[in-house]
Amino acid sequence: MPGRMENIPCRECHAPVGAEAAVCPQCGAPRPAQREWAGEGYEWKSKWQWMGGPVVHIAFGNGRDGRPRTARGVIAIGQRAVGGVAIGIIAGGFVSLGIISAGVFSLGVVSVGALVALGVNAVAPLAIGVVAVGYTAGGVTAVGWKILFSVTK
Repeated sequence: MPGRMENIPCRECHAPVGAEAAVCPQCGAPRPAQREWAGEGYEWKSKWQWMGGPVVHIAFGNGRDGRPRTARGVIAIGQRAVGGVAIGIIAGGFVSLGIISAGVFSLGVVSVGALVALGVNAVAPLAIGVVAVGYTAGGVTAVGWKILFSVTK
């Protein structure tokens, strides 16, 4: 019969699901009609290791558990990144670049730095941004002990 959906047992709970179902309605397994599911997206780790972790780790998409992957390495690149140099939507590391970033040196829309923060909203001892808060600050609205530059007073 054309247009009829074939029911396949879910690989986790064996409940009947459609062949194209994104999530099992019974157990919540992602892509339940597939025999094995390694996740969606992309992940790559360098063969070089440093202190037990990869030197470079790139990770995007969701893992087997359905959660977003997190890149962890000396150089980490992904939607979530943690490392020496972290580049991602959410980034944390010694040097971090991201929409939301935290680190010693930080650049992002929302940026928190232990020493320096640059971004739209920046918080650090040296902060430069549209809204900057720090010991030394510069921006449209700057709050700090020493003001480098500011439009508002």
